[in-house]
Amino acid sequence: MLKSGRLNSCLTALALVASVAWSDAGSAQDTVGTLTGSVLDAAGAPLAGAFVQMKNAERRLNFMVISQEQGKYTNSKLPAGKYIVQAIGGEHQSAPSAPIDVAAGKSLSVDLSLTAARAPALPGAWPGRQPGERGAEAEAATGAGPRLADGEGKAIVEAKCTSCHDAQRIVRSRGNQARWQQVVQSMNLYAQGSTLAKPLTAEEEKVVVGYLATNYAPDPGSAKPKPDPFSRLPRTLQPPEARGYMLVEYELPNRAAQPHEVAVDDDGNGWVTQRVGGRLGRLDLETLTYREYEPPAAGSTVVRLNAIRRGNKGEFWMVDGGPNRRWLSFDPKAERFAVYDLPPTRSGNASGNTMRVHPDNTVWLNSIAGNQVIRLDPATKQFTFFEVPAGVKNNKTANPYGMAIGGDGNIWIVENAVDQIARIDRASGKFEEFPLPVHDPVARKLGSDWDGNLWVGLHGAGKLLRVDYKTLKMTEFTPPSEDAGVYLADPDMKNRLMWTSLHHVDKLGRLDPATGSWTEFPLMYAETDVRRIEVDPNNPKRVWYSGVLSSRIGYIELLQ
Repeated sequence: MLKSGRLNSCLTALALVASVAWSDAGSAQDTVGTLTGSVLDAAGAPLAGAFVQMKNAERRLNFMVISQEQGKYTNSKLPAGKYIVQAIGGEHQSAPSAPIDVAAGKSLSVDLSLTAARAPALPGAWPGRQPGERGAEAEAATGAGPRLADGEGKAIVEAKCTSCHDAQRIVRSRGNQARWQQVVQSMNLYAQGSTLAKPLTAEEEKVVVGYLATNYAPDPGSAKPKPDPFSRLPRTLQPPEARGYMLVEYELPNRAAQPHEVAVDDDGNGWVTQRVGGRLGRLDLETLTYREYEPPAAGSTVVRLNAIRRGNKGEFWMVDGGPNRRWLSFDPKAERFAVYDLPPTRSGNASGNTMRVHPDNTVWLNSIAGNQVIRLDPATKQFTFFEVPAGVKNNKTANPYGMAIGGDGNIWIVENAVDQIARIDRASGKFEEFPLPVHDPVARKLGSDWDGNLWVGLHGAGKLLRVDYKTLKMTEFTPPSEDAGVYLADPDMKNRLMWTSLHHVDKLGRLDPATGSWTEFPLMYAETDVRRIEVDPNNPKRVWYSGVLSSRIGYIELLQ
């Protein structure tokens, strides 16, 4: 355990932020219009259980509802503007409608006929990968997968690069000379703040960039065309019990933003952190307008915001996982950031996508590359570092990934690379590690429920796992969709239900643990890439999500 009170110059500084708002197409004074109609099959018969999508390109908004009895659909929450409407059901879909001008306070009716055949179904898989293709984390855990290519530079990479991350991350990456130059320069910046890695010399950097550009150049034959957007929507009509919901989704202006994490504020608005672009974004629940906040400037312009989490006083915490090595908090009422600089870490950065705020106000983060769990006490402005024993034992990172606070008040984490979970005594930092009794689990995110029990998303096994924090009894729950890619667990505390992202099949899933029954809610588009959701604690009928590779933020709202 290593302690440090040195936080450089930013500890107590509060920084006003610059913000950009995408709200020209609408404002808080706007009212909404209504769109209704019927979905008909090719023979003209009404069709219940079909998906109806409404897209407003100008406002970057997408909506989806389900047709009800007699094929009727309605959406009374559309901001004024032009919409293209399309229906999808069974093996057919309608043609996109002409632009429909929805006016405030008015209602329009548009009937849709499913006369066109749909594109082939897209099998469940990680976005951009083939079904069953293993992720880098699983390969690193088992030693499977390709190895570094021979050639000048391999020895330098093994000596100075793989001390912080496994070789599979390099092997899976592809880039031209300029891209690898950028990556190596960034890694050198990280190494300057590392207690483990050593920066490359100018000559070593030249050799390594040449080695990577030669052996891991883009493969012209590997590019996959984008899938049909409707190819993951079910080929069967939605049953009555799964029709009572709507989806609202906003496409971020930065299409490469990678909003890995999402959080909800006290007013029900959704917030995302951008891994690329480095801004904090908010989608206003009432106006459906989007606004971004620029964090305070730092030594590097490369800002990688991630791991957003609401604190006990309504503030948000996040990590700047780029070369700046800092944590940030943000007061949404005052619109101010506070900055906390990290002392040197094993991997030289603050990388991680899971942050938690304990009831005692300490803030915790899993450092994936560094094999560390990091705690900040904001009151004393002191960071404490805890080494993950399994990683130390195996001389590699255990990939501390998901994190939750159990009913015992301690910190629980997933050790992704070694198929374990661990309990950390929050005062002493002592670890207890427990193996997961599931084949190839690829455990991801953790959640805790109304009883303080832990829930683990087993992405590889396609299961949710409940862990009794008192007895350590583990119980598996399997969703109806095969190889669903269960990513996480987030609780509806009021109704005692668990929600999850079924990442491989573009659905959200809801489990009733008392009965073991599941309800699955398809998302709008294929490869939305939802890895994080959050149930609105003030309105559990609303569940927010973010799409990483699709750069989206949205929510599902239950109507019943």
